[in-house]
Amino acid sequence: MTTTIERPCARFLRVAALAAAALVHATPAMAGTGASGMAFLKLGVSSQGVAMGDAMSASASGAAATYYNPAGILTRTPAAPTFMVMHKEWIQDTRSQFIGTAFGLGGNDALGVSVNTTTVSDIEIRTRPGEAQGTFTARDLAVSVSYAHQVADHIRAGVSVRYLYEQILVDEASGVAGDIGVQVDTPFDGLVAGAAIANIGSMNAMRSEDIVLPLLARFGAAYPLAVPSLDAQARIAVDGLHLFREGRTLAAFGGELLFADLVAVRAGYQSGSEGRGLSLGGGVRYGIVSVDYAYSKLATALGNGHTIALGLAL
Repeated sequence: MTTTIERPCARFLRVAALAAAALVHATPAMAGTGASGMAFLKLGVSSQGVAMGDAMSASASGAAATYYNPAGILTRTPAAPTFMVMHKEWIQDTRSQFIGTAFGLGGNDALGVSVNTTTVSDIEIRTRPGEAQGTFTARDLAVSVSYAHQVADHIRAGVSVRYLYEQILVDEASGVAGDIGVQVDTPFDGLVAGAAIANIGSMNAMRSEDIVLPLLARFGAAYPLAVPSLDAQARIAVDGLHLFREGRTLAAFGGELLFADLVAVRAGYQSGSEGRGLSLGGGVRYGIVSVDYAYSKLATALGNGHTIALGLAL
């Protein structure tokens, strides 16, 4: 590997790596990918969420809510901590990991902390024709602290502050972003509405290339249904996802069926997405432990995604 790379080559590597990262992340907004950077911030972080098409603005809770909607870290039993660890195998050597926790601070407040990372491996270094001179790994990192408060009997609001870092070869950039969110228990029994705006902030440029964060809004509702004949509980969720930089609004639909509070099956779909479509998954819950899996059917040229998560609810 050469130790000195001229600026045009470094710029080429930067653009090529970002293009590869945008492709392999297969975000819900494949069209207009170049409109923003840090594409991993548009990926779901829980197997439950991914399997339900990421329609989670109203139903996100516990550690996963530090990503989907910070208001959701304040659950009905806020004093009980929850933990979640996730691993995602995406395409072209792209891997994501998430670890998070949420716990109560009395009856009306909750705190959450999470770390979200994504790596794109084996990107070739080429500064001249012929064989590659080596490979490198592009890395993205987000460290979040979230806080939620019960502002009224049926209203929860939350905020997140997030440190961001990106490294591509010898170049790096960092920044700070924030999320705001709300969840409302509506007068209709069991129906919850939710909304969140994510990635409000900025990063410093990497060399001469500006990094524009993927500012987005989630809004939707979730409704539970009892299915006594199957000894099961069902939940239906619908979300809108507006991507401000791309100027696009997508729709996400998800459903979950939990049998005997033990085994769950899930399905979801993202409408209007060129990268995401049908998703399926399931999970097993035993006592305080849960294991969940999600399968994502991506565009034909992109392959498939696999997400697995381990959860603890103390």
